[in-house]
Amino acid sequence: MRLLRVSGPRLFAVAVLAAFCVVSSMAPAQNHSNPGRETKSQACSNDDSGLQLPAGFCATVFADDVGHARHMVVGPSGVVYVNTWSGEYYGNAAPHAGGFLVALQDKTGAGKADVIERFGETVQSGGAGGTGIGMYKGSIYAESNDRIVRYSLTAGSIAPLDSPDTIVSGLPLGGDHPMHPFIINAEGSMYVDVATATNSCQLQNRTPKSPGADPCTELVTRGGIWRYDANKTNQTFSPAGRFAT
Repeated sequence: MRLLRVSGPRLFAVAVLAAFCVVSSMAPAQNHSNPGRETKSQACSNDDSGLQLPAGFCATVFADDVGHARHMVVGPSGVVYVNTWSGEYYGNAAPHAGGFLVALQDKTGAGKADVIERFGETVQSGGAGGTGIGMYKGSIYAESNDRIVRYSLTAGSIAPLDSPDTIVSGLPLGGDHPMHPFIINAEGSMYVDVATATNSCQLQNRTPKSPGADPCTELVTRGGIWRYDANKTNQTFSPAGRFAT
């Protein structure tokens, strides 16, 4: 999967099958007499994405072949951190060699990741990757299997050098939605999505006219947002941690 660098006259987010690294170049207004040509020649002549974008926007490939990219976060120094995943959603294709987490750095300012370092769990260590990733107090937080872990960064290195601390473990896996995206607010509250095992709690999952389970017992441990303290280690998932449904 590719990560694309999108630029244009204003900050702009794109969600498509490929993962995008979004930036704003604050480009000047274009001459609309021939917007397609202006986009290519003035916005960025090195557009190599193959995408068709509105006038004034362009996209270049920031990094390629990083694996099945899920979520990403950009650190204060401009390093892009990506969580990747493997599994049945991708036809059980062989995962990328190395860790499921990727650090991408553009050292030359050319809009390309010229330093790529992988870290975290590997297939050999029992990892399967994850979706959620974020930064808080200078550390990287990432989902890995049933856990959310914290990696400390060392000055001079874009990838962690030490093993992570476990923030929370025991998150439910299995079913249709085993991933756990999350966000961390300024106060350190970490809100974790624990999605449902089925698509809509039907007695026969994803089957037309199959009635919904009543009660939907999976809502005891799925289908909600759980809240944890991003400053505290070794927390354990339980139904009591539910914050919202």
